Amino acid sequence: MLTAGSVTRDAAAALFPFLAERFPGRRNAIKEFTHLAPDFVFWIYPDGLLFDAKQAHRANLPPGHEHILKDEPDYGGFLRGRVASNFGEPLVVVYCRPEALAEDAAKMQQFLDGISQLPIPLDESTLVISDNADLYGTIADIEAKLSELS
Repeated sequence: MLTAGSVTRDAAAALFPFLAERFPGRRNAIKEFTHLAPDFVFWIYPDGLLFDAKQAHRANLPPGHEHILKDEPDYGGFLRGRVASNFGEPLVVVYCRPEALAEDAAKMQQFLDGISQLPIPLDESTLVISDNADLYGTIADIEAKLSELS
């Protein structure tokens, strides 16, 4: 499990227990949290354009790109994700390769471009993780890392 950014795993786990180093059933817990009542479900095109997937990725694919579901975890260059808060702190979960939002400048830019178009407000201190509990830190951390890489 990758941990990057300014938020320690212990601090993240204090907000979201399923992010603890040792948490049985972590993937299921993340899925339960993000699927309960998502604030926003999205696809982000390779060029950074945000696409509203309504309540389900599989049922609401970007038109003409139905093939992307057969290309996990790369999704034909798209980023797939959810914002969920369940009336608490928001969390952004992105289905991607572990290194995508930690080391890949193009993916980081794609994510930041897409997330900036959300119709819901997200603070730069919002935590970003992968569906496997890779911890990327906050949106601000990803912006800072991208600046370092550029």
